[in-house]
Amino acid sequence: MRGVRLKQCATVGCALLSLMVIGAGVAPPVAWAASPTGATRGADNARTGWYPDQTSLTPQLVSGGTFGQLFKTAVSGSVYGQPLVDDNQVLVSTETNHAYGLDPETGAIQWSRKFGSPVQASTIGCADLSPNMGITSTPVVDTATNTEYLVDNEYISGTSGPVAYYMHALNLANNGAEQPGFPVQIQGTASNHPGLAFNPYYELQRPGLLLLGGVVYVAFGAHCDFTPYQGWIAGVSEAGHLSTLWTTVGSSSASGAGIWMSGGGLVSDGPGQILFATGNGASTDTNGPIPGSTPPSDLGESVVRLAVQADNSLKATDFFS
Repeated sequence: MRGVRLKQCATVGCALLSLMVIGAGVAPPVAWAASPTGATRGADNARTGWYPDQTSLTPQLVSGGTFGQLFKTAVSGSVYGQPLVDDNQVLVSTETNHAYGLDPETGAIQWSRKFGSPVQASTIGCADLSPNMGITSTPVVDTATNTEYLVDNEYISGTSGPVAYYMHALNLANNGAEQPGFPVQIQGTASNHPGLAFNPYYELQRPGLLLLGGVVYVAFGAHCDFTPYQGWIAGVSEAGHLSTLWTTVGSSSASGAGIWMSGGGLVSDGPGQILFATGNGASTDTNGPIPGSTPPSDLGESVVRLAVQADNSLKATDFFS
């Protein structure tokens, strides 16, 4: 069983990665049956945090003197996403838009990638993430293809000006080289509300990514509740194109209902099913109780179920508020 512990360095923009290890013959985590080929936030698409291959993990073993720090490695930038273990690598990504593959026994950096310049917190004036806003969420790995998918926030050109979110696909068998067709910029209008366009300036990509049916789903909320913002879910196919954009609000003037979930990943309990929770704002447009099976167009303060449609669009099929 390996667990990663992160500490902030004394120098600005640096983090120390510490790896704890118990027992011998440690295998990488496995995911649940509905997602048999993914390394992901919380162990599986149900986000149970349960790694069934760790059969030797017991309270006695943890307290028996063999559990301790294995290595400490400095990386550039703060780490908010859960490091993942796949292809005999510890995968780490940071707020300075760096991605790393570390040796799981020594912590040595096997490869690293640097994407575009991360957005500065001073750009929007929110200090939740400071000084950089780069890769904040937990990536996901398709272990069948040895591909890591992650989303970064960067300036479109140089170190200032318009910003964008990009999904990257890294070949873990080739030192993190970008896969053909990537990166993919997340942009466009909502399939459920075509009059509303995604505005990356006001959006924070915090929840862990979900790999489901050959599509990587990514969710968005707000920076410090600065308006206008909405909850969004984007889907990017493993072939390298944007397959869907969906929003939690019902009109172009609505704001709120962000998907943040404290970094927890989008959940799936079966093929074509996605579950998540939203935050404040964009109050449900109803008077009195309505059946959960008829979700309104505004889905603030709600737990929501989406179903993937035949054309890859998303449809809310159940909710609780």
